[in-house]
Amino acid sequence: MSSDLATERAALALFDDLVDVRETERELWIAERTTDAAVKDRLRAMLAADAISSLGTGAAALFTSQPAPTHVGHYRIEGLIGRGGMGAVYRGRRDAGDFDHQVAIKIIKPGLLSDVLTQRFLAERQTLASLSHPNIARLHDGGSTAEGAPYIIMELIDGQPIDRWASSKGLDARSRVALLITAARATAHAHSRLIIHRDITPANVLVTTDATVKLIDFGIARAAEGEMTTSTDIYGLGRVATRLLPAPDAELAAIIARATHADPEARYPTADALADDLQAWSNGMPVEAMPRRRRYVAAKFVARHRLAVAGSAAAVVLLFGALGAVLVANRQARLAEAEAQARFAQTRGIAHALLFPVFDAVSAVPGATRARALLAETGVEYLDALAAMRAAPPDVAAEAGRGYVRLAAVIGGGQAAQLGHYADSGALLARADALLTRAFKAAPGDRTAAIDFARLRVEQAGQALYNDNDTRAGRAAARDARDATARLAATDVEAAALHASALQALADADGWDNDDEKAIIGHKAAEAFIAALPTALREDPLVLAPRSANLRLLGEAQHRRKTAEAAATLARAVSINRALLAARPGDPSRQRKLIASLWYSGVIARGTGQPKAAKAFLEEGIALARLMVARDPADAGGRQMVSITAEILAQLAADRGDAAENARIATELIDAHEALVALAENAAGARRSMASALRTQGGNRYNVGDVPGACAIWRQTMTLYTSLERDGALTDFDRKNGFPETRSLLADICEGGVPVSARPARL
Repeated sequence: MSSDLATERAALALFDDLVDVRETERELWIAERTTDAAVKDRLRAMLAADAISSLGTGAAALFTSQPAPTHVGHYRIEGLIGRGGMGAVYRGRRDAGDFDHQVAIKIIKPGLLSDVLTQRFLAERQTLASLSHPNIARLHDGGSTAEGAPYIIMELIDGQPIDRWASSKGLDARSRVALLITAARATAHAHSRLIIHRDITPANVLVTTDATVKLIDFGIARAAEGEMTTSTDIYGLGRVATRLLPAPDAELAAIIARATHADPEARYPTADALADDLQAWSNGMPVEAMPRRRRYVAAKFVARHRLAVAGSAAAVVLLFGALGAVLVANRQARLAEAEAQARFAQTRGIAHALLFPVFDAVSAVPGATRARALLAETGVEYLDALAAMRAAPPDVAAEAGRGYVRLAAVIGGGQAAQLGHYADSGALLARADALLTRAFKAAPGDRTAAIDFARLRVEQAGQALYNDNDTRAGRAAARDARDATARLAATDVEAAALHASALQALADADGWDNDDEKAIIGHKAAEAFIAALPTALREDPLVLAPRSANLRLLGEAQHRRKTAEAAATLARAVSINRALLAARPGDPSRQRKLIASLWYSGVIARGTGQPKAAKAFLEEGIALARLMVARDPADAGGRQMVSITAEILAQLAADRGDAAENARIATELIDAHEALVALAENAAGARRSMASALRTQGGNRYNVGDVPGACAIWRQTMTLYTSLERDGALTDFDRKNGFPETRSLLADICEGGVPVSARPARL
């Protein structure tokens, strides 16, 4: 592969994500993902081309909000199928009048392909157009538009990804394998024409309504830095098999393991060889991926020829019936044991790696929220299939439960990067509860069972308090976690961290119930527990994380009670979080903790008449929060951090009488909250947070003299509080504070209850 082509492919692999990054953060984003100067230059050139494409002139108009092109070649555009950073795919129909023909037309943005890749694209299209196979989507034509945009015209496939289609039809393993064999044979045909797909995934292997398998996107697949061979496609077929066959038997597991082997030389030599092994499994023949032991081969022979073997051995059975029965039973037991061992050694090993070491490594990387969700979801699928087996050991079910907790945290809970889907997170925790509570009750003295149960309950406590506004459920879950870890907390670092989190959640529930005095007592009890731990446990990052959170919440309660210790308490939290982040720069969970402590430090500084200090805390916090959103737009946690810091910055602007600056920051604040409510599907916690922010912003507008603006915002606030009350999700704190205060403001100021002359100058 030429260095130019390698550079081009490396740049293309990054570009789709780069276009979603805020412009001011793009240089930092590029620097974090590649050290190759040529790749950096190519990405900048592609950005320049993309920027031109946002103008309403020339070729760029194809990719703005302007109407789609009407014609490409001999085809009329009939509608948009999809759009991405590279360009758009349209539905087209032949317009030459000679015959009716529908196609898919992919148009690539002008300027995004360098000269070397454009030449490669044009050279390959003739070869690809000659690729004729009933299970490969046909490439009809390609070229460049008059404006210079490369395009290809492909067969239009109306189908579903192979795994989704198989699940929708309820197919058994044999039928699923038949689909996979077809895909492998089609891939082998392409390889025989010296064509490599480069990106075989379930999304690129479709099944039509008439059950025809179709491979799509040959030749326009994902760019990659290294030289690719046919083994790349064999690996892709193996990964498709893992999705298509979630509960493989020992032979299928062995086939998948060989196809996806880390060493390309150890994989099947050809796609046909993979198809042959799958066909052997389907026919009851020995498969090449299995160890070639005589007992295994004999067992397969007997399975295929049961009647013949039974007839030939009739006399022997009469003479040695009892002995034969024992031997058969023993052989079946050994085969069953071998099958179970293979299944658990391979499938469980993959699942464990995805859910735990790989998940942990990815979690520390900025911009990985969707990747974490995919890892956890895939791992849980594997474990679910294993746990459903009749002979599954109890610890497999427990491992599946742990996987559900991890998946719940990244879907819509926890303190790390997460997608903000609160309802889905709650459903996943309910599934984890069914598995982990049973395991804990069966072995309450087992350390692993206790840790798993406590982690579940801590996650449920956070879900109840922050997502559902349910302090009763939050308190109950926290008590369970506290009790489960009490025996281990003084000597076990995981138990100590969970015990501290449970004590923190109990105190936090008191704060949500508007009992700050009790909350202060609870948070101080959590701090005393941590302070009394042995130094090794006390200084471990696992324990420092809940300690910093507990100190922040203690400082919040102290500030609400107007005690002098609040600022010093928050300073300790900030110090811990700075040290944690310095040890692991870019870690989203540690960034989030630092931002939260900076936010409330700003709240305290503003409340104690220190606007400059408040602004410094908050500007540092919002800069980190904006960086989180730029690096990972899928992370709802980053948007939450933008919302809380922007809320206080908007107050500071109003304090200065700067109406324009207040309005500017408030736009960012409200946009963040609207996105969070949408992601959470209108969950109570997201609505409650937005109501609180709007109530404050209404006061800001009043203070800068914008009474109509204030009233409009308070009416939005009242709508949210009313919906929470209707749903039984209004917290005691809001029932006694925000809700009645907003009602009074509307009555007194917006509805004329208090004369203008009697209204306060500021709220």
